Amino acid sequence: MQVSVAHHPPNTAVLVLRGSLDIDTAPVLKANLGRLVERPAPRVVVDVAGLDFCDSMGVGVLVTAHGRAAERGGWVRLASPSGFLRRLFDTLGLSDYLPMFPDVTSALTEEKPPEPPV
Repeated sequence: MQVSVAHHPPNTAVLVLRGSLDIDTAPVLKANLGRLVERPAPRVVVDVAGLDFCDSMGVGVLVTAHGRAAERGGWVRLASPSGFLRRLFDTLGLSDYLPMFPDVTSALTEEKPPEPPV
């Protein structure tokens, strides 16, 4: 998995993921997200458009990071999730917990995610 980070004001970072997020690569994401969510009121957008796979370890890292950010008055948001990733979060009952946006721009600018299509 490849991870890149771009910083945007105010106190916002966009983390771009490419490849597979699984038991082998989750520690890399955990380390990157851990640094970002330790800041005061962290705002992190995780661009998952380039993910071709995500297992429970990856989901756990994303959910934990969102919880830690929320404790500090911030958030973690997913941008550009695939249909697979949306269904995975729906199945796990996490779609209402971890906000998902159609793209990075809307994740950075909108207050709340749009309702998913019915």
